[in-house]
Amino acid sequence: MPGPVETLAGAPAPALVEAAFAALALEGGRVLSVDPLDGGASNITCRVAMEGGSVVLRLQRERGIFEPYDVLREGEVLRCLHGSAVPVPRLLATSGDASLLGAPFIVMEWVDAPHMGVAGPEASFPAYVDSVVAIHAVDWRERGLSFLGVPVSPQAALLAELDAIERRLRRFVPGGDALLAAASAALRRDIPGDGEPSLCQGDINVFNYLFRAGEVVAVVDWEQARISDRRSDVGHLVALSHLKGAPFGPAGDMPFVRMYEAASGSPLGGMEWFRARWLWELGVIYHGWKSFNESDPWYSWPGLGGLLESAMAEL
Repeated sequence: MPGPVETLAGAPAPALVEAAFAALALEGGRVLSVDPLDGGASNITCRVAMEGGSVVLRLQRERGIFEPYDVLREGEVLRCLHGSAVPVPRLLATSGDASLLGAPFIVMEWVDAPHMGVAGPEASFPAYVDSVVAIHAVDWRERGLSFLGVPVSPQAALLAELDAIERRLRRFVPGGDALLAAASAALRRDIPGDGEPSLCQGDINVFNYLFRAGEVVAVVDWEQARISDRRSDVGHLVALSHLKGAPFGPAGDMPFVRMYEAASGSPLGGMEWFRARWLWELGVIYHGWKSFNESDPWYSWPGLGGLLESAMAEL
């Protein structure tokens, strides 16, 4: 049995993957190569080239900034969404048997399309917005997604999000951080209670949307999916846009918010709280990244801290 460090440090050896696939009766022939895909802090993701074509292997990460990880839960989300208005890779196999590759894993179809970050003219921002709207419009009960956890209220869902992020903060910064502690207290004082429970992807980063000919052909990375307030997803994109240089102004006037409202036909009020909530989480992620890597993430602590202070001033 391969150990978790050996397997999760990178791509498992082709012979191990071939044996694991054979144990699951997964068709495709001999495994030719196993190549890790770059980027992110998600479960370990590899492209597996086989005689019959490529598939995606997603191995459960043991430690990381979004722990605890549960790749089988992610696989179940894909299974439930297959055939819905949200295009997702087809789930081919799942295994909770860690003796095969050192950790639980899922196998998905390989979607031969670039993500929005590199798709160039293949991508369309309006199509991306429409896809986010479609996710939030999914009838999650009908699709069997109640296993994600049905909150008693949208407010309770948001409180659960804050609780999970604070647990990570205590692991990453045992001594605490004054700015993040103040932000947490402010967010808890003003949790919105006017939302509706929706399916949220949990990470609507443009890198998770694959494009072909101007259309989204697959949405990937569902490990943080949950039933929550749809504004939690929208606030993530707003916070990221500021870290990437978008001017800090009224949250409700951000281009993505306006486009989302037009596409969904419904307003998004109270976005100030959700922008602050995500800048706070990105501060926690910053410390988590530092604890697992020898470098900063792509954004700086001073830049993040200044934005978080500005967002807190609006609460």
